[in-house]
Amino acid sequence: MAMRKKANRSLILLAILFVIAACCLYVFPDRWWTRMLLYTTEAGLVGALADLFAVTVLFRHPFGWKWIPHTAIIPKNRDKLIEGVANMVEQQLLSKDLLKDKIKQISLVEIGISWIDRRPSGVLAEQGWRLAAGLLAKLDIKGLSVQLDEKARKSIGKVNLSPYAGKALKWVMDNGNFQSWLSQIVEFAAERAADEKTKLVIRELLGKEKEKFVNQGSVFSKWLKKMAVEIAELTNALNLDDATNVLYEDLQLLINDLRNPRHELRVLLESMVYQLADNMQNREDVSAAVNEWRDELIEKVSLLPTIEAVMGNLKQLLITDPGMQLAVKEKHTVNQSDIKNLINQFIASYWEWFKGNEETKGWLEQYAQSFAGKMIETEHALIGIIVRKTLDSFTEQKLVYFIESKVETDLQRIRLNGAYIGSALGAAFYLLLYGVYEPLLKLL
Repeated sequence: MAMRKKANRSLILLAILFVIAACCLYVFPDRWWTRMLLYTTEAGLVGALADLFAVTVLFRHPFGWKWIPHTAIIPKNRDKLIEGVANMVEQQLLSKDLLKDKIKQISLVEIGISWIDRRPSGVLAEQGWRLAAGLLAKLDIKGLSVQLDEKARKSIGKVNLSPYAGKALKWVMDNGNFQSWLSQIVEFAAERAADEKTKLVIRELLGKEKEKFVNQGSVFSKWLKKMAVEIAELTNALNLDDATNVLYEDLQLLINDLRNPRHELRVLLESMVYQLADNMQNREDVSAAVNEWRDELIEKVSLLPTIEAVMGNLKQLLITDPGMQLAVKEKHTVNQSDIKNLINQFIASYWEWFKGNEETKGWLEQYAQSFAGKMIETEHALIGIIVRKTLDSFTEQKLVYFIESKVETDLQRIRLNGAYIGSALGAAFYLLLYGVYEPLLKLL
């Protein structure tokens, strides 16, 4: 807009100077400077008017006169212009090779990590849960469960589970707290064993073993065993109540000893789990046994009821949040917040591990680069389509304004240049005619 004002002012100034030069020539017809001023202002005014006309006819008809030929060039060539702009953007400004080179110069994974880390804590998680709840609300649980069951059976049947199971078990052992889990199991066992009902169970088991011992063998053997047991009980050599108390106390002592994380049984159990993880990865006989167990499990066990129940409960929990009662203790319930917190903690832990694992990030970056390259190769034509649709949606006035606004400064500079160059050429022609050409004629 500032450049337009300068161009308009230069045109007005030249017009005023032209009038002044004409008046001066009329008053002082014999003075050289009046003719030079007239030449200069006349040429400058012609140049300014010519460029004003040229700039105007690009976009509209001057004074609305449509009978003037070769005016409103851009509106008349709207289709050619749109096609040209679309091709230029698609083939030159945003060509396939250029986009691929730009993609290769950046790290897509690092950009994604930075973007996620900049988000406020919990915002993405909450948005993800809302999206998951919305999707679950629209799902056909029964139909989806059938599909998942079929695909799970086929997929599991084709996979050698042993190496993956071994790696997963070893990862859990390395990244988890195995001894802490054992301590929880020991405490649970201690709580159950402290109940007086445990003595009754032990007493019942000893009674069954006694009856089993007495009733085995021939008739004579049974009679001898029965007489021996009765004599032992009468002499107090066999007292099931005392045996029950001794076993109960030994059980309490064992559980109390197992509370120590360095107890030999706990250490042995941990080493055996590690050995099992190694065997599952390296030994073919273990792998064959695992695969055989896998095939038998697929044939005998249906995943459909489990999948349907899990999906249904998860859907109900995430959408309505009624809370699910646990069977172990009636005072505990699983609520929506419990599920969210558990999964959020797992995702946060995995996210920190992922950010520090260069190998995984490198693999993901390679995949992202390949995917971006394929997208550019297959969908690059969308750039031209978007440009064409966008420009086609413009009215004639909006298209003219859009183009004119982008080049207005340069167009107004053309007008200024026309005024300056026209004035300079006018002065040069005057000097050539009256300073060089006319003196030469007089000499001849």
